[in-house]
Amino acid sequence: MAWVFDDPNFYQNFNDSYFGDVNFYTAFLISTIFNTILIKVVSKIKIYKTPVRYSMYLMALLRILFSASIAFTCPSIIYSRNAKNLYILKNGVNSLNSFGHVFLALFMSCMVMACSGPAIQYIQVSNLLSFYHVKGIQRHISIIPAFISLASLALIFFGYIPPSYKIRISSLVEAVLEEEGDTPFLIITVRFTYDSTKTGNNFQVLSQICTFFILTIMFSSIFTVIWCTVYIQKQMKIRFMASSASQKSQEQLNKALLLQFILPFITIHIPFYIVVVFPFFGIAWRTFADRIFFLFCWCPAMNPIFVMLLVKVEKIDNISKSIFSENSQRIIHM
Repeated sequence: MAWVFDDPNFYQNFNDSYFGDVNFYTAFLISTIFNTILIKVVSKIKIYKTPVRYSMYLMALLRILFSASIAFTCPSIIYSRNAKNLYILKNGVNSLNSFGHVFLALFMSCMVMACSGPAIQYIQVSNLLSFYHVKGIQRHISIIPAFISLASLALIFFGYIPPSYKIRISSLVEAVLEEEGDTPFLIITVRFTYDSTKTGNNFQVLSQICTFFILTIMFSSIFTVIWCTVYIQKQMKIRFMASSASQKSQEQLNKALLLQFILPFITIHIPFYIVVVFPFFGIAWRTFADRIFFLFCWCPAMNPIFVMLLVKVEKIDNISKSIFSENSQRIIHM
């Protein structure tokens, strides 16, 4: 690794500020600590069904992986109006381009999984509450994120990572790379039309397909969560008594699921629409996009904290009710 430390561009920064990098590293540290703690906390909660518990374990590990990919790449954005392309550049410690491309692709893939993960958990809970619940189907539901991940990774590798053949690169990006040194980057085509006059036509189409796939997953996750929420509430009214322990346990799980959906929606969905979708309509605010891009890293970091706070509040509430019930019974016996 001596060649890395001898490189004058050992640490690259394309934002003219280290605020973003510090933000990414801090979020990674918090995410690793609290997602690890969450795994231990969930293992001690007996009211969660085994499939739901393992699903929460998996999501915690994926959040750590998501944070690691962000911390390694410290992504920065450059938008070229002339080329109609959005460039996501790797910041931070210099590395081989192949490693950088892998982690940038992993970052985008984890982003998709972070958006689809809550929807999968909602489907699992809906299936458990269904009168037509089939044993073993939970395993098939659990592997859906793996298919989404592999499909998104494949599309990102072919649609966002620059191909081996020559394609047009924005002069703005070329100037930045000449000043700061070469770095891995992704290219996202932000146009609805197909420009047959330019080179790299196949790459352009694959990039558009990849973006359409990601948007489809994100929108589908929103509609899935809405439908499952309505279905879960309907099933709760049918299956549980209003004051039953099962009802209260289900309500606690519903709150945890809702938190795990709201955070990705605020910190990933909305920033992604602003960063990627708006440029399709000629709207691009690079400074604002860079700032809102920082929200991505806080989704996997804040998620376990809110879930554990919710579990703690519910646990304290249950203990208080238990103590109150015992005291009431003592007074009655006296």
